[in-house]
Amino acid sequence: MSVAVRFEAIPGLGLVPRLLTLAGCALLVLPQVIVVITSIDPSPIAIFPPKGISFEWYVNAFTRHAFREAFAISVALATVAALVSTAIGTMAALFVVRNRFAGREVLIASLQLPILIPEVMLGLGFLILFSRAGMNASLLNIGLAHIVITLPYAMRVVMANLQTVSVSIEEAAHVLGAGPVTSFVRVTLPVIKSGILAALIFSFIVSFDNFTLTAFLVKARGTLPIEIYSYIRTESDPTIAAISTVLIAVSVVGILGIERVLGIERLSQAGRAGG
Repeated sequence: MSVAVRFEAIPGLGLVPRLLTLAGCALLVLPQVIVVITSIDPSPIAIFPPKGISFEWYVNAFTRHAFREAFAISVALATVAALVSTAIGTMAALFVVRNRFAGREVLIASLQLPILIPEVMLGLGFLILFSRAGMNASLLNIGLAHIVITLPYAMRVVMANLQTVSVSIEEAAHVLGAGPVTSFVRVTLPVIKSGILAALIFSFIVSFDNFTLTAFLVKARGTLPIEIYSYIRTESDPTIAAISTVLIAVSVVGILGIERVLGIERLSQAGRAGG
C-alpha cells in the first residue's frame, strides 16, 4: 500500500500550497538527516558538516556499559508496557465499539486523557502518587506509568481496526452456540490481529522513546533516553548522534511495520475512533 503524497488528488491545490507542504515535510526530516550525518563525523566535538567519515562513535555507543544496560532496561519496560496496554486496550476497544450505553463518550474521553495532559504534569502526578503510596521500586513505577501513557494509543488503533469489522460475524458465532470467550478467541481475534500487532508496535515505540515522564520517576538505573540526557550534560562528541540514528532507524522500522500490517490509511482512522 503506497503512502506517497499525491497532490493531484487534492482539488484546487496550487503551486504555493504545494511548496509550503514540501517545505513543512523538509522541516520535519532535515533535523533527523543532520543527526544521521553528524553521527559519522570523526571529530571529538559534534560538528556539521562532518570533516570525514568514521563509525567510532557507534562503537563507543555499543561498548559503553551504561548505554547497554539502559538499552536493556528500555527494551524490557517497553515490551511489558506494550503487552499490558495492548491487552487492556483491546478489551476496552471491544467494550466501547460493540456497545452503546450512557456515558460511552465520557468513558472514551477519560481513557484518552494521558494523551491530552502534558507529560510534565503526568510525571509530577505519578511522582506524588507513588511517594504517598510508599512505592520506592523505580522500574516498577516507570513500568506502571508507561502502561498508562501507551494505553490510549493501543486502544485507538484497535478501535480503528474494530470499526472496519462487521459485528455480524460475532453474532453468527453466538447463534451457532459459541460463548463470549470462544467467539472472541476464534472469531474476533483472528480478524483484528493486524490491529493488535500495530498497537503493540506503536505502544513499544511510545514507551521506548519516552523521556519527560520517565525523568520524574528515575532513582538509580534509567532508560536509554535518560542515559542519553545524562551523557550530553558532560560530553559533546557525536556518540549521542550515533545512538539517535539507531533510534530513528528503530522508529522507522516500527512505522513501516505498522504500515505493513495495518496500513497508514486505516491507522489514520484511529484519530477519529473516539467518536
